[in-house]
Amino acid sequence: MEAPSEKKSTLHEFRAFILRGNVVDLAVAVAVGAAFTAVVTSFVAAFITPIIGAFLGKDFQKLAFTINTSKFQYGLFINALVTFLITATVVFFFVVKPLQALVRRLGMSPPEPAPTAECPACLSEIPAAAIRCRYCTSELGVGWSSS
Repeated sequence: MEAPSEKKSTLHEFRAFILRGNVVDLAVAVAVGAAFTAVVTSFVAAFITPIIGAFLGKDFQKLAFTINTSKFQYGLFINALVTFLITATVVFFFVVKPLQALVRRLGMSPPEPAPTAECPACLSEIPAAAIRCRYCTSELGVGWSSS
């Protein structure tokens, strides 16, 4: 049985964990993402695949084939595939691209990677400014990469 002080400490730690900004933000993002996916799924099932079906003369919901007694409803898979493509497109163009533009505009892009060179002893890629190889631990000396 836990001592009362341990129980209070554990609850305090749990509360601190839950109230951290990134946990709450992630929970909100998951909830909004799930709701958005439900809307897109409904939109695809109600409008997109019937429009495609009207041009092809088929109802996507009912597309299926049977082997022995097993029914394979590949129309439902096509609906799910179209839903995924629409969701991915919306996320890319309305979330990823604007965030990339904002990061560039604010100058928050990640720093350029440090130049690398091959270790003369083991031929592994290591930073050019290194004085010891991280793989074979050979001492390289200052300015080894410029020679």
